[in-house]
This record gives sequence, structure tokens and C-alpha cells, in this order.
Amino acid sequence: MHNRLQGHEIFLLARTLAPELGKKERAIARFIDDNPDTLATMNISDIASYLNVSVASITKVSKKLGFTGFHDLKMSIGKTDAKPGELIEIPVIPDSELYTNKVIESTFFNSILALQESLQAIDSAVIKTVASLFINRNEDAKIIIAGCGGSGSVCDDFNHKLLKIGIFSYVFSDSHKQLMSASLMQPGDILLVISHSGQTTDIINMVSAANDKGAETICLTNYPNSPLSHIARHAIISSVKNNPITGENATTRIVHLNILDAIFTIIASKTSEQSQSSLLNTRNAVAAKRTAS
Repeated sequence: MHNRLQGHEIFLLARTLAPELGKKERAIARFIDDNPDTLATMNISDIASYLNVSVASITKVSKKLGFTGFHDLKMSIGKTDAKPGELIEIPVIPDSELYTNKVIESTFFNSILALQESLQAIDSAVIKTVASLFINRNEDAKIIIAGCGGSGSVCDDFNHKLLKIGIFSYVFSDSHKQLMSASLMQPGDILLVISHSGQTTDIINMVSAANDKGAETICLTNYPNSPLSHIARHAIISSVKNNPITGENATTRIVHLNILDAIFTIIASKTSEQSQSSLLNTRNAVAAKRTAS
């Protein structure tokens, strides 16, 4: 059994347990995860009525989270140090191996949760459509990838993967180059933009300009109702909740890398003959850069 949890740790565990539970218990776990601000003041009977489950089921889920019952769970939730919207103070790290191990475990745990949650939310039909755009593009079609800040590193990674299978693309992080390149796009060209928030104005303006030129525009973002997801022709939505210290964008990058890896794998498998040849050539080209074993 895990050590007794407090505060946001309870919601993280409820989220990761949910996919493994039965239908009613899963609904209870997700309800716990979705109500961090008010759960400590809720009545177990009201929750049971709202979810159409028994009080015993709520007690059972509470015990699976490591508590004696729902009341015990509520008391621990009430010990949360900070509320959403408040300034989060990064704690001083004690000089101990135990604390370091806890931080490592928590960091990996958050990434696993983010991947599990996004796997449930991703629309496979959109992934298939996006992959088809790359597979069926004209030979002279331009491929442009763009992102700002932390998203730029994700763009570079996808650009690198495409190059491995012989697909040339351009990456732009400078706002002027983003708009300039978008203004030169044509029907059949592909623009892939990455923005965690979906609210970065430079990226939104770039997509708008590319849309005006008839290009296929794709966005990878974390929010379905963001301005970017509404304006892009194809929106891939991840689902990552906030982490008190590192924020959403840290784990979002891991999710976005996995989404793009899936798209890359589809593209490579559907163009296997060309991809295999290109993979061999690009791998041999950099072989001399490695030390002899």
C-alpha cells in the first residue's frame, strides 16, 4: 500500500486508478478527480445520489485510495496547502535521498497519468486524417511546422523524424518567418502548429494566413475550445491537467511527442518502401558520428 496521501496527490491517484475500475467505481474516481475544490465539503449521500451509486461503493473507492472511508478521505483533501489560482511556492528540497526519490517518482507518475488521460481523449479519426495528409501529399507540397517556446523543441523532434524517412519540412519559431512562410503557402501545402494553450497569437495569426491561402492547417493543443483549435482545419486535442510546480506544459510536451510519434509511425508504415530506404540512408549518413563499440 502506498504511503498516506494528502492534497493533490489524492486526485492524481484517483485519476490513474480510474481506467482499471469497474463502471460505477470508475465514475466515482473520476468525480473525485474532477472536484478538487469542493469535494472536502460534499456529503457522501449527495454524491451517491448524483452518480446513481451506493454509499458503499464510494466507501470502497475511498479505501482503494488508502483511506478508512469517505470521511477520512475528505479530511486529507482538506489538508491541501494551496488552492487553484494561488501562488505556488516551490518547496526547499531537503538534502536526502528519500526526498529525491519521491520527486523522481512523482515526476514519472505525473507523466504516466497525462499519457493515460490523453489516450482516452484522443480522436483516432483525426490522427488518421492528419497522417493521410502527409501520406497523400503532392511531391511539391511544402510542409511547415511551427511552435513557440517549449513547443519549438517538439517541432524540431517531428522535423527530425520526418527527415529520417525522406520527408523534408521547415520549422519556424520566429514570428516574422512564421507569417512570411504562411503567406507563401498554397493549396495542398501542410502547416502543423503546436501550442499547449492554443492562445498564442503568433501561431493563431499564422494559421489564419495559411487558411487564406488554402493550405491544410493542423494544430496540436491541449484545449478543445481554444481559439487555435477553432481556426485550424484539423485539431488534435491532448488532455493534460495542471501540475502545481511544473505546470501543464511540462507533461504536455511528453504527450505531444507521443502523439506525433504515432502519426510518424503511421506515415512510415504506409510508405514503407520509400521510408525503409530513407531510414537506411539517413542512418548510414550519421553512423560515423558514433564511437566504435
